[in-house]
Amino acid sequence: MSGSPTTLKLDKLLRTSALPPSRSIVTKRNSGSALHVSARPSPDQVRGQVDKILASRLFTRSERLCRFLRFCVELTLDEKSDQLKEQLVGVEVFDRKGDYDPRTDPIVRVEARRLRSKLKAYYTSSGRLDCLLIELPKGADVPSFRTRNPSARPQAIASAEGERSIAVLPFTNLSPEAGADYFSDGLTEELIHLLTRIPRLRVVAWDSMSQLRGREHDLAGIRQELKVASVLRGSVRRTETRVRVTAQLIDTESGHYLWSEAYDRQLENVLTIQEEMARAIVETLQLTLAMRSGATARKAPDLKCYNLCLQGRFHANKRTPDGLRQSVLCFEQAIATDDSSAEAYAGLADAYSLMADYGTADPKDVVPKARLAAETGIRLDPQSSEAHVALAFVKSTFEWDWPGADSLYRRAIALNPGYARAHHWYSTDYLALVGEFDAAIREGEIARHLDPLSPIILEGWGYVHMVSRDYLSALQIYQQLSELDPVFWKSYSALGRVLSLMGRYDEAIASLERARALAGDVPSVLAATGQTLGAAGFVWEARAVLDRLHEIHKTQWVPSSCFAIVHLGLGDTQSALTHLETACDKREQAVSCMKVHPLYDPLRSEPRFQAMLERIGFLP
Repeated sequence: MSGSPTTLKLDKLLRTSALPPSRSIVTKRNSGSALHVSARPSPDQVRGQVDKILASRLFTRSERLCRFLRFCVELTLDEKSDQLKEQLVGVEVFDRKGDYDPRTDPIVRVEARRLRSKLKAYYTSSGRLDCLLIELPKGADVPSFRTRNPSARPQAIASAEGERSIAVLPFTNLSPEAGADYFSDGLTEELIHLLTRIPRLRVVAWDSMSQLRGREHDLAGIRQELKVASVLRGSVRRTETRVRVTAQLIDTESGHYLWSEAYDRQLENVLTIQEEMARAIVETLQLTLAMRSGATARKAPDLKCYNLCLQGRFHANKRTPDGLRQSVLCFEQAIATDDSSAEAYAGLADAYSLMADYGTADPKDVVPKARLAAETGIRLDPQSSEAHVALAFVKSTFEWDWPGADSLYRRAIALNPGYARAHHWYSTDYLALVGEFDAAIREGEIARHLDPLSPIILEGWGYVHMVSRDYLSALQIYQQLSELDPVFWKSYSALGRVLSLMGRYDEAIASLERARALAGDVPSVLAATGQTLGAAGFVWEARAVLDRLHEIHKTQWVPSSCFAIVHLGLGDTQSALTHLETACDKREQAVSCMKVHPLYDPLRSEPRFQAMLERIGFLP
């Protein structure tokens, strides 16, 4: 849930704003579509490139090389490159003692060779399109900085005519309080959601922005990956009574500051900071604003409720069983503090629904709670896009009310066209399930445009292609997903499923085992593994997985559809049908895709399967 428990009076903010004479926008023309980069990169550009290099997979696990590169670059930027001698590097970077002698300990020369090799590998892989090159010439520890021909790097900002674009980077948490990241992340996400309401402003969603933590100086890379013309970055320092927020709006092409401000307020006034920042962005980008139809000002939420909502979203975004349970607790406490908060109810609905969706809770225990929370959110705020999406998800995925879900998704998108989750869930959890694949792909493209680095959205994008039987495209998407986030277990489970459908069983089993190693014995991953083993002819191994599922079922809920899938792999059609009928009785999420999922093809001629399709609402 990315709702905004703000007190903004949108009738004040959403007016046509004229640019004040004292504020102007720095602009620069491109020749063609190439991004202009000065021949002599600025220190900020160099530091941004270092951030990007060190965030790449080649460097993230090489702590000493990261220290080495940053130390050499910083000394060079400070015009102290003459001090870059092996003895100094050994002491400052590699923790050698003050009497370190490079002649007897070649650590610096060895690591310099490794660094040159890593930099070369980076610029031939993930950095192949970067325009700023950082090199370490042989025989020296002094790095060089140069730019490649920008004409080789097309950088057109792909936006509709007249559309402005912005990325709000995660605000840096400077608070002395331990575990306060939820507050800085929450403030960032709140501001993103507020800005999505501004017409003709494309705002990159939070899931993508959370992937860019630590890359605040990499303006060229962010422009390239997200296709945005401006970024907002800043920091948050919170004490028991006050909050200080600094923010800078920066042009991604020129690196020039368009606007900068610092706010120091009482903690209870944190919501007004968001309003003031939004207004400054509106004025600086020369945007024309319009009140959304029927919008009304909402009362200020209790500050404790606001903090609990931030924590609830923080935990839900982890998408882990424990994270979802913690999210539910936070939103329930928020409602107990302020039972008029539509945002808290919408967040609670999402958390309960995701517990059922991920198979960590029995739908009969949590889906009614999700429905009630979503309905309450809509009653409290009829203009809440988040609450409409939460109810639409329940209606399509668990209640099979397809017309009702369609109406709610359309209403949510009309209320906030910039809400990425509305387009994402409409694509994967309605349009794809009813077989409207062209429309599902269109909505998925919009979701990806709004949130291009989100692993969840990319996984759903691959799912749409898989159930539409475009296996090659799905395979490419899932391979891209595993490269984007090497520790996201769903990328490997999804990859394993499509490889299994393609008959590439050995690769599928290896990918599913990788998912299991990352996530543990998640029932859905175990089921996919057992089904693939059975289809590949490894009957004993498939039955061992089935036994493991029964063992887990003694201590936690396991969807009946998991047992059905393994029996399907073993060719036991009748047992598979029996378990699927139980899954229908329990309204498990997995049965909502029975109309389109290729996995169920062996059952389509069975009268019992046709009866289930009719029950779910897929047959007249």
